[in-house]
Amino acid sequence: MDELNAFYTTRHRLLWEGLISTLINEPCLVLQGAKGSGKSVLAHGVIAAWPHRALTIGPLSRKGYLQEWIVLSDTQLADSLTGRIFSFDTLWSELLCSMDETRDSMPLFVLEDAQRVRKGLISSIQAFASIMPKARLLLTGIFDRSQQRRLRMLRPVWLEIPTPNEEDCREVIATHAGIDPEQPGLLSDLFVRRVMRRCRGNLHLVARSGRFIRRNKKREQQVAVGSELQQAVLRYLPTERHPGWRCLALIVVAGLCGGAGRYLSQPLSQWLPQPERLLSVATSRPISSPVTLTSEIMSTNESLALLYSVWGFAVDKGQAWCDQAYRAGMACLSGNDTLETLLYQGLPWIATLKVDSVLFPVVIIGGGDKTLTVLSGSKTWIVDKAWFSTVWTGKATRMWKPSPDSNASITRKSSPDDIAWLDTMLSRMLSVEAEGSGEWSPLLTEKIRQFQIQHKIKADGVMGRLSLIRLWQALGESPKLTQDEGKV
Repeated sequence: MDELNAFYTTRHRLLWEGLISTLINEPCLVLQGAKGSGKSVLAHGVIAAWPHRALTIGPLSRKGYLQEWIVLSDTQLADSLTGRIFSFDTLWSELLCSMDETRDSMPLFVLEDAQRVRKGLISSIQAFASIMPKARLLLTGIFDRSQQRRLRMLRPVWLEIPTPNEEDCREVIATHAGIDPEQPGLLSDLFVRRVMRRCRGNLHLVARSGRFIRRNKKREQQVAVGSELQQAVLRYLPTERHPGWRCLALIVVAGLCGGAGRYLSQPLSQWLPQPERLLSVATSRPISSPVTLTSEIMSTNESLALLYSVWGFAVDKGQAWCDQAYRAGMACLSGNDTLETLLYQGLPWIATLKVDSVLFPVVIIGGGDKTLTVLSGSKTWIVDKAWFSTVWTGKATRMWKPSPDSNASITRKSSPDDIAWLDTMLSRMLSVEAEGSGEWSPLLTEKIRQFQIQHKIKADGVMGRLSLIRLWQALGESPKLTQDEGKV
């Protein structure tokens, strides 16, 4: 929870009213929504308006696995249970004994981030229904398909928070910027849409953009947000990502155009003049200087912006820095390495070359037995690998995607979220059933080995950086070097 805590959009107010009326008549309600959609905001609003005692409970992770519950807040000040920890299996019976004075009322229990409970959530809800029939239960979270399927079998009321639209974002920006949302011309439609795309439905980020405008406005009166301030706000937000379907469409169009060119080349040749007829005209024209790799030299920022684009992110060269990779959920590494190591990792990278005493960067996007595919500015080059080795300084900058919790490896000491994600993704790649417990098991180690064998890397059962790189590539979430001459 952050700046959005005290604000409701028009749609949030309607959802809030629906939540309260539903909970009065139904024992269990599930509130699902994407990150930053306002789940916690709505839950806190329901708690504030609930006429009886209300407790917020969350799963507690200790020793690497989930086994306990902790009371995060309690609306009753006398004999408050805030901070109390309960065992996973006896939560409701212990709460019933601790809340004798509210036994005849209708207490509300809010389970926040319920999706983190990978094992035992269903049994806990069933225990609640049998032990506390008069109470009400509200679950919030981002549930995957497996969790949704199991939850829906209990037949709770299910409420999905819709993706914020342009009017929602305009309300949030204007309110936190101290601008009247009803006054036209203060926030342009284009600016609001660009903020929407940057924030990807996260209203917390939208609220922060409004706070940024409030802090950086020159005057307090109602004035339009200028272009300079708009650009500053957009730089403050995460970078915009290219939709994958656009890249796929471009590839398909390029393939069709190439095929059409080959098909039409033969029929058109009968209408083209013979080469010898063109020789006299060609020799009479001035000879232009040949285009070389050094004809278009990029700056460091331009090469980083190009590497970001290979990953699918549109980044202005003025904002293309290695230390900003975290905003896109990536890590950026810079240093010296061998060509064999970089090719084996299979990720695009920036190489610094020295030709005729001139240092300049290029982006490597492909490799083979004898050649490398190189991007420099707006051109693509196929260079000889032996020549490249003589002009490359050994310096390389590359990006890679760590675990969802931003770790370079996933081990038995990792968080339950990382372990559960790894188990789900490996099970998907191997077409087997996921355990879904969030705990490290011998079966998970064997899944890692099988994945490593399939992708021809050392099968040691350790999910290190190289194994994570291969997993993200297999999931289609990471680029990989194109293969020239059939081998990398």
